[in-house]
Amino acid sequence: MLSCIAWHVTCMFIFEVYFAVLGNYNILIVDDCDLLCLGLKRMISAPNLNISVVKNGNDALSALRSSNFHSVFLDVNLPDINGIEVLKELKRMSPHTKVVVMTANTTEDYRQKALEGGAFHFIGKPFEAGEIHSVIQNILS
Repeated sequence: MLSCIAWHVTCMFIFEVYFAVLGNYNILIVDDCDLLCLGLKRMISAPNLNISVVKNGNDALSALRSSNFHSVFLDVNLPDINGIEVLKELKRMSPHTKVVVMTANTTEDYRQKALEGGAFHFIGKPFEAGEIHSVIQNILS
């Protein structure tokens, strides 16, 4: 347990240093599960980090039209549009945005569709804080 806490504290310190150097960094979380959004937001919170949350694909595309996001955490199973379709449109609109696709369906087919669609990373649900921290470190490097 102590090593888990130490890992989390170390990662948070690293994120604070990264984001202090980078300046404002915008992340969009797209998922219809309130609990997951809250947990993910807490896992990646840091100074100079602006986190927006939307619950469906149409709201995600609207947010992308009105703001510049450096990274997006995108669920595949959204209530209105399949997340893979959102990914394709997102990459068309903002090709440099790094997208992390999240899903409980971790079949190779979904992974392949996500990566072919331009995803930076594919992560299965449920995930742990350490996994999210590793993804963030990869995004920032």
